[in-house]
Amino acid sequence: MTAVGKPRVTAIVPAYNSEGFILEALRSLAAQTWEDLEILVGDDASTDRTLSVVKEFAAGRPNVRVVAREHNLGWLANTNDLMGQASGELMFLAFHDDTVDPTYVEKLAHALEANPRAVLAFSDLELVQPDGTREPKAFRDLDGVRRRLMRGLAMAHSPTNWWVAIHGVFRASAARQVGGLRPSAAGEYGADWPWMLHLCLLGEFVRVPEKLCVKAVRTDSVSHTWGSGPEFQAAVRRVCVDAVRRSPLRWWEKLVLSAEIRRRIAVPGWVKPLARRAVRRALH
Repeated sequence: MTAVGKPRVTAIVPAYNSEGFILEALRSLAAQTWEDLEILVGDDASTDRTLSVVKEFAAGRPNVRVVAREHNLGWLANTNDLMGQASGELMFLAFHDDTVDPTYVEKLAHALEANPRAVLAFSDLELVQPDGTREPKAFRDLDGVRRRLMRGLAMAHSPTNWWVAIHGVFRASAARQVGGLRPSAAGEYGADWPWMLHLCLLGEFVRVPEKLCVKAVRTDSVSHTWGSGPEFQAAVRRVCVDAVRRSPLRWWEKLVLSAEIRRRIAVPGWVKPLARRAVRRALH
């Protein structure tokens, strides 16, 4: 805690081959109005000048710490290790190609402070396509939803723009309870979805309806190297079922939510009608 009682916030910056744009992201973090901000950068054995750029930025800034990997861990392991090293009571994933408004941390941290039931606060954002097109993005499906099961059912449907919420500030205690981002049989693809599903089962999500983050879509991003398709989505949903199993839901809520997730993947035909009936009974 700071002298005035404000919690420390850690920016988790997993970086790889981002020499051309990471400095802009880091500068936006350095410009934050929040007093106690730790910036923790993990260079995942980049093959370009990313590590040099990051070290130059960190020089003379005592709140910036750089972790240089000797071998490439992959995005998940790099991110998980950084979260384990973070000293903040609150933290957020500061993607190496994102920039944030100077008041980003301040407004989201205050939103969490104002709602003790909340585990994550996030803002709207602006998505910048490779051709320069800019699109406003917002995730509203969990606005004001207090029941854990209802939040879980909403996330189980993979709602539009759910990924916006991962660009938010969350409680370190909740992240430790969830554990790290977990790969599926499909690898790193979609690992943030079950992680966010588990997080929303621990507490509420608070949306700050302002565009405080800019997300740039890059054709050479790490995520573009991951596969996609129905088989990958099915693998991720199986990790979602495991997240539900490990959540604090009551046993019957776990059955309902797991049934809803399973009926959207390839399962025997006789299972899906049973799953639909279980969901209807729970909601009426």
